[in-house]
Amino acid sequence: MSTDANELIAEGLRRRQEHGVAAALDYFKRAAQLDPDSHLPFFMLGNAASELGELDAAVMHFERARHLRPYNHVIRFNLGLSHLARGDIDAALKELQAAREIEPAYLPAQSCYFLALHSSDRFEPEQIATEIGEWGKSFGMNHRAAGGRPRPDPAAELLRVGFLSGDLRAHSVAHFLEPIVAARDPGGFRYVFYDTSTEQDEVTARLRACADDWREVAQLTDAELIDQISRDGIDILVDLSGHTHGNRLTVFARRAAPVQVTYLGFPNSTGLSSMDYRITDSVADPDGVTDAGHSEKLLRLPDSQWCYRPFGAVPAVENLPARRAGFITFGSFNSVSKLSDTLLGCWAQILLRSPTSRLRLTRIRSAQRTAEIIAALERQGVAAGRIDCDPHRSEPPTGSQFAGVDIALDHYPYNGVTTTCESLYCGVPVVSLHGRHCASRSGLSILSCIGLGELVASTPEAYVDIAVALANDLKRLEDLRSSLRARFEQSPLRDEKRFAANFEQALRTGWRAS
Repeated sequence: MSTDANELIAEGLRRRQEHGVAAALDYFKRAAQLDPDSHLPFFMLGNAASELGELDAAVMHFERARHLRPYNHVIRFNLGLSHLARGDIDAALKELQAAREIEPAYLPAQSCYFLALHSSDRFEPEQIATEIGEWGKSFGMNHRAAGGRPRPDPAAELLRVGFLSGDLRAHSVAHFLEPIVAARDPGGFRYVFYDTSTEQDEVTARLRACADDWREVAQLTDAELIDQISRDGIDILVDLSGHTHGNRLTVFARRAAPVQVTYLGFPNSTGLSSMDYRITDSVADPDGVTDAGHSEKLLRLPDSQWCYRPFGAVPAVENLPARRAGFITFGSFNSVSKLSDTLLGCWAQILLRSPTSRLRLTRIRSAQRTAEIIAALERQGVAAGRIDCDPHRSEPPTGSQFAGVDIALDHYPYNGVTTTCESLYCGVPVVSLHGRHCASRSGLSILSCIGLGELVASTPEAYVDIAVALANDLKRLEDLRSSLRARFEQSPLRDEKRFAANFEQALRTGWRAS
């Protein structure tokens, strides 16, 4: 790479640090013009475009970098991430698989690949379990604990519980974590939080106020973090990430605490033999059905594995929009990364059988992907004019995104959790399709918990039938809409005291059985 191009990249990085990513773009572009045979300027351009939310441009730049350096695992990983964010799951899996083959020790690629598998309708639960399990055995061999596992004292009355996460802020995880810590039993448990992120907000402040101790550990190495956990005397360490962004599974692989539990962040096994338990429920993970696919023992909570707390004030439930608009509006509120071919086919059938209805798509961050989705629906006979695409918004939702929507359509095979709770709380019924692993059964778990299991289908055909029947019954829609928030509030999904007690009982059960 030429000296001039190197200097431009260095200056671009300085500008980025001082003034933000947009200030660096021109320097990276000039470096690419000066040295078009070097992968580095295009890699920098891809990173910058990704940070700015320009995913189509990010893919273009990363593909150029890949062409120049095909065996660079970080380039392949970043390209896979960009494909995933723009909703091209097949392309994402291809690049992530390449990254993990090039550098098997690169945990971000491994974890992102496992997460992405759950959004594809081309993999059975057994295949996913095998992939994760085989990786976990190899990973565990390379990250052994230095000493033996400490022996838990089953008679201990006060347990010190550590929560390790990079999502202790306005994030989906916090919707379900806050009820636990707010209603905890201070006489039986001490809660210590290990924040692995530098991002903090008002939700962070609320969680911190409930904690007995708070550690900011983003800059700590694994060894330093394990040492801190040991000095804190943690009995049970709870992983809230699994195979999601920023996880510290290396810490769990090295046995940082006597008992280790994974919960909330990832809807499947971590694959680690050192992870003792995974907390779930018997609807998402039926007894005796999904256990064999886990390296952990399953601790099943009664009612549900989730208790939802909204962030801030939520708007009042509006009257049925269809009465005013004269047609039904279906809505999709999950990440576009969860949009499978099976789901698109279902949506096309729903729209064809409800010929005056419309579909509103949200959270699509790519103009090219938007065009591809509309074209796919057009090929199945749906006019493009019936599809509305809202611009992507990165700020935490307040409920306003549901305005004008009559029925929410859950995604498959990776169901929504936060989006399903938000929709229901805002008076918008959700139609869901369940499969055989936890990620595709969260809709069933949540809707069953509020007595609306009839809105969940076990086949694509039934999913279409349920959505169409609901769209054709405005009186039922109105009744549902007017009662959903009260139904939700009166369910276990909002009973924070009951849920916190059940959660802590599960922790104590795991402690005593270890």
